[in-house]
Amino acid sequence: MKPIILALAAFTTTAAAQLSHALGACHEGAAIEGLCFLNETLADPATHYSTYYHNVSSGYNDSANAADTNGVLNWPLIIGGNISVSSAMEFSYNPGSNVVVMYFSPGYSTYSLVSFEPDGASGNSTDGGSMYISVSQDDTKSPITYYSPLRHLKNWYICTTSFGYTYNTLVWKIGVTGEPQNPTCVPVEVRRVWI
Repeated sequence: MKPIILALAAFTTTAAAQLSHALGACHEGAAIEGLCFLNETLADPATHYSTYYHNVSSGYNDSANAADTNGVLNWPLIIGGNISVSSAMEFSYNPGSNVVVMYFSPGYSTYSLVSFEPDGASGNSTDGGSMYISVSQDDTKSPITYYSPLRHLKNWYICTTSFGYTYNTLVWKIGVTGEPQNPTCVPVEVRRVWI
């Protein structure tokens, strides 16, 4: 695996302006971190809490930024003051909800894969590329069809959740259609920012 070092930012759109917030690790439980808004902007230097690694297999994509390549998003948990433990991002599913919470826990035994679009894909030359999950199957039709090319889903929302503690947390809305059933959810675009 080759790590790509980045920070994450969430962009929300209001009637007046586009707002950007740095996303960072927030405590959810014993060695478990969520992904929440920080009191930092993109103008602030990245901190340990807002620095992530996108680990991809070098055989799949040899480009410097591994655009459009599935990989594990991880965050280094510091324990004992000086020991760094890599924590992989995964989804926590609740059968009674159509949103899932992302969280980081030590190790790589389970994880959820994400990809990033190429830099500037949104038309903004400073855009670091939007985070997405690729899907191949379209089961909104009968019979089921397949997307070609793969569809880039960007179902990211900031919602008030209570996974371990109550935060405004980054979540994923399940499925291709519909809105989150959690009424606090606000759609966001998550982009990588090079550090």
